[in-house]
Amino acid sequence: MVEEFKHGFLRLCKEHGLEAQDCVVNLLKSLEHSSKKERLVMNLSTNSLTSKTCAVLGKIIAADHTFVEYKFADCMLSEDAVKGLSHGFSRNTYVRKVDLKGNNIRGPAAEALGKMLRHNKSIVSICLEWNALGMLDNAFTIFCEGVAANNTLQALDLRNNQISHDSAAELCRALKGNSSIKSLDLRWNNVGLLGGRAIIEMLQTNKVLTRIELAGNNIPADILKSIETALSQNQDRALITDEHHKKTSMLTKHLQHLETEKLTQMDELMGTIDKQEELLRDSKRSSNSKISQLQVALGERKAAFNSLASKLAMTESELALAEQKCNDYSVIINRLKQELSDSSTVHQSDIRREREDRSNTEMKLLRELSEANERNIGFETKVEDLERKSRQQTEQIFGFREQITSLQAEIKMKGSQYEERLQSERSRNKDSLHEAETIRQKEIQRIKHESEETEKTLRERIQRLEMNRLQLEEEMSQLKTANMTDKLQAEENINIAKQKVKYEEDARMKQLEEKLRVLQISKDELQSHHNQQQTLISELTSKNSSLTLEVESYKRRIDELSEEVNNKNVYTMQEVGKVKIEMQGNLTKLENERSIQKELREKLADADTKLSEQMMKHRETLDSKEREIMQLQERLRARESELSRAREEEMQRAQILQSAVMNYVSKVPSSPR
Repeated sequence: MVEEFKHGFLRLCKEHGLEAQDCVVNLLKSLEHSSKKERLVMNLSTNSLTSKTCAVLGKIIAADHTFVEYKFADCMLSEDAVKGLSHGFSRNTYVRKVDLKGNNIRGPAAEALGKMLRHNKSIVSICLEWNALGMLDNAFTIFCEGVAANNTLQALDLRNNQISHDSAAELCRALKGNSSIKSLDLRWNNVGLLGGRAIIEMLQTNKVLTRIELAGNNIPADILKSIETALSQNQDRALITDEHHKKTSMLTKHLQHLETEKLTQMDELMGTIDKQEELLRDSKRSSNSKISQLQVALGERKAAFNSLASKLAMTESELALAEQKCNDYSVIINRLKQELSDSSTVHQSDIRREREDRSNTEMKLLRELSEANERNIGFETKVEDLERKSRQQTEQIFGFREQITSLQAEIKMKGSQYEERLQSERSRNKDSLHEAETIRQKEIQRIKHESEETEKTLRERIQRLEMNRLQLEEEMSQLKTANMTDKLQAEENINIAKQKVKYEEDARMKQLEEKLRVLQISKDELQSHHNQQQTLISELTSKNSSLTLEVESYKRRIDELSEEVNNKNVYTMQEVGKVKIEMQGNLTKLENERSIQKELREKLADADTKLSEQMMKHRETLDSKEREIMQLQERLRARESELSRAREEEMQRAQILQSAVMNYVSKVPSSPR
């Protein structure tokens, strides 16, 4: 970037037929081999620069993005040189600091600087020390107009610029409309008494200036004190605004954190519900596949039974011997009944297991209740933070009270000092009395004005504190509404989940009932088929052994499949119970959160009542202070009446003395000529 600046400078010098000055070229060469921080500053101080080189530099500076700070101190720049540089700075959008110290800038050069400040939107600090900006009023007014139009400049150095009280008044008019300058240096000028008063008037409207240097300006001490008080008020105001911005940023971050936590909790709940639904779907799929397998097995059995019927038709001659085996089949049926009773006992044991699972889920719910209590503790900490903020506001109010007392003490001290001065001045001549009276009236007016200003500032601070309190209340109401909306959404989700679970349970019960009905139908068919077989078993003698073995194998398969179906049913019922328990736990959590919010509302109501009581007390104290101020004003009026009486008496005495002297002069005989 520095190389581009150098090449551009040399190119423009060639185009204009100029020789590049060695000081500029050497500085750019040294910056090429320097560190990054040094490359950001272009220091041409104490180098004599011509107007043409400054014009070339201005053209390059207009589009430059390498240097943040430019120093042209003690370069003895001419008017044309300053115009060229200011033309470049007016178009630049990267520079932050400019130093033009000791260049005897005045007249058209000052006007050029004013136009530059009007158009530039990046300069933060400008140093104009040891110049002559205040010599010509017209040029300085244009400079002040540029300062008023600028909204980025924060520091302005005008030391040793021959600024008179008129120029200072013009500068103050410009600063009334400026909202960016925080530091102003006017040391070693000729501001004087009138300029100091103009600065006081400017500080009444400008609340951004926090630092003004006024040493060596022949300003009275009382005016300097009033300026210092106004600057301290601006500093306090700046601190309060910074604290307010910090608090608002902290609250917004906290609210965002709470919202993210709530969203994560809702996502976790939805994820658990989705997982449970997936498990239920898997169980449905497995049960459907097993049912299809059972249907296939039943079809195979029907085919086998049909083959047996054909075989039975072929063996009708052997039915007599099969009557004995019918009794064996009746024994087998009794055994099946016993197996059914055994399966009922197994179902009872499964029910006991489900009860144990329910006890485990109750333990989980107790743990979740403990977590909810911890959340309640977090809400209580938030309420304590709000109470701390209210305490800080009360401490600020007490600080304001102490300031009021200190101001009253200062007023009393000043009144005693003024009384002593009046007693000393009575002994002087009549001319000194007239001057002292005029000075005293001005000082009394100034004291009244200062007291009114302090009252205004205190009232403004109180109003700001009230606005902060209202903002905090609005933020609390927003938090309440957010919590209510979250609760309503959670309740709606719970109701939807309940409806889903109920619908799935009803569907499962219907499926199980259909399965039982199918099994009963199959059982009836088997019984009818068995009756048919009893008529045909008399014929089956030789092949009965093989058939019995096949029937036993089929029975074993049926038992295994029935056990698997029962296990799946038990698993599904357990999952349904778990879902119900979890939904109940969520309902209990929501009820606990409602109770916690009710407690928080009660605490907030108590805090509001406390704040209202404190505000009432503060208003009462303010009323008492206003009464005291009215009493002090009445005392001042009484003292003024006494002083007027003393003046009248002294005037009467002076008239008597004059009449006596005139009588004496008239009685003395004239000397002989």
